[in-house]
Amino acid sequence: MEIKKIPSDKIYDELENVLKFYSFKNSTLLTNFLRYIVTETIDERQQFIKEYSIAVNALSRPSHFNPHDDAMVRIHAGRLRKLLHEYYSTDGKDNSVIIHVPKGGYVPEFIHNNKIRHADALASIQKTNPVITVFPFKSMVLRPDLEAFSQILSEEISAELSRFQDISVIGHFPSEIISKINENILEAAQLVGADFIITGHIQIIDNKLQIRINLINSSSGKFVLTKLFTPATIDDGIRIQNEIVKDIVASMGGYYGIIFKEIIKTAPSKIADNSSVLKAICSYNEYQSYYSIQNYANALSHLNEAVELAPNHAIVWAMLGEMHLASLALGLDNCKKTIEKSSHCVSKALTIDPNCQQAWHALTLLNCFKKDQDNCLAAAEQCIKINPNSSGIASGVGCMLIFAAYFEKGFNLLENAIRINPSHPWWITIGYCCYYIHKKDYQKSLYWADKMDFSETIWDSLLKAISLSLLNEDAKAKIQLNNLLELQPQTATEIKEILSSFIFSDEVVFRMVNSLKRIGLKDDLLN
Repeated sequence: MEIKKIPSDKIYDELENVLKFYSFKNSTLLTNFLRYIVTETIDERQQFIKEYSIAVNALSRPSHFNPHDDAMVRIHAGRLRKLLHEYYSTDGKDNSVIIHVPKGGYVPEFIHNNKIRHADALASIQKTNPVITVFPFKSMVLRPDLEAFSQILSEEISAELSRFQDISVIGHFPSEIISKINENILEAAQLVGADFIITGHIQIIDNKLQIRINLINSSSGKFVLTKLFTPATIDDGIRIQNEIVKDIVASMGGYYGIIFKEIIKTAPSKIADNSSVLKAICSYNEYQSYYSIQNYANALSHLNEAVELAPNHAIVWAMLGEMHLASLALGLDNCKKTIEKSSHCVSKALTIDPNCQQAWHALTLLNCFKKDQDNCLAAAEQCIKINPNSSGIASGVGCMLIFAAYFEKGFNLLENAIRINPSHPWWITIGYCCYYIHKKDYQKSLYWADKMDFSETIWDSLLKAISLSLLNEDAKAKIQLNNLLELQPQTATEIKEILSSFIFSDEVVFRMVNSLKRIGLKDDLLN
């Protein structure tokens, strides 16, 4: 931080300049938010700037406010960052001081804008995430109930997308932008700096209600996604609204959502030329989507680089913690200190941002390897509470709960996540196989084992060999066992240790190990 380099009176003057901006004039909530965190920082009380204190002292929440149950501070912090970005891109572009609230925390930074251009400074701190603008939805029918429903629907989609830490959302606009939206949505998107546009409308055709929602790439005008909802009525407006929002947000947001996939597919140069953080996140996502030794090595390397260059970024610390644990599950590492390294990364992430969902996801996995069942469940529940619409995270947590022997709870979470968005981490197949081996439904275990088509990991041949053996298809099972031992001969002596390192159910581990012994794996190789 550069607080001591800029006199407090200049910071106060800049605060008043910012608060005169039209967007802040129209929002008492965000005005109070910004004034509180700036004043506390100038008075050197940064350590007290927490979600609870912001909610109670700046946002008029009651003293029993619980930040673990209510994400309103994070949502408004996202809106605050967008308004600051808008201000310094327009009215404040020539100001000598920039007030910046880094993502992942609430303590503002005060940047002296004397030798560097504001655009360069903002680009370095703002452009890690893609920017999504949710333009006001329209009712094509002059009915007050439909007009109100369309307005609320667009606002709810904006609010729920704001829960994702990997995207930035713009949902409120000045009158001149509204006019431009009505003229040309692509030009309007360029004016607000958006990479993607979400639009929607409601109409009645043949006495049937239709709600259309579109996702558009603002640079090309391409329709990336379009969805049509046809409720019989909006009499139960809240239920319909919640169903639509859940569907849209789960399919668009997160590292398994269509927005992130579209960026990787259409703008690889943006990733290659951008920050170490974005490169690390993309490498992590590539590893999670498709296993190969190279993908694993790239993700680990880029994440290690990212935490060096961006040591206050909670998400990359959490991802690095997960990658350390992955080395144990993949049979690439059996060092006892690996769990300690992971624990350090996860603790670092949660210290930086106690509401980082990725960090709680990593903590759930860490508790699997620590064999701490109660804390595994507690971390899982907190993780889902932060953003229940993050389907990729939810599928991973469901899988971990199966590992922790919360079979039905984990399976239901996993199934719901996959139903909403079929994209998921490659390793959830292990969770499905564990669940069906627990249920003694070996045919379904084989079904999921066959879905794993990643020949460079021990889990491909391992799950197939186990499932086939449990089905008494010994000839096929032995082929898979031979493939496993050819891939990593040394792993044969460690199979039981690998399975037991994160799978809590002794019965499931016994069945898996015994099925391999039955087709030729020797007892003395299994301790």
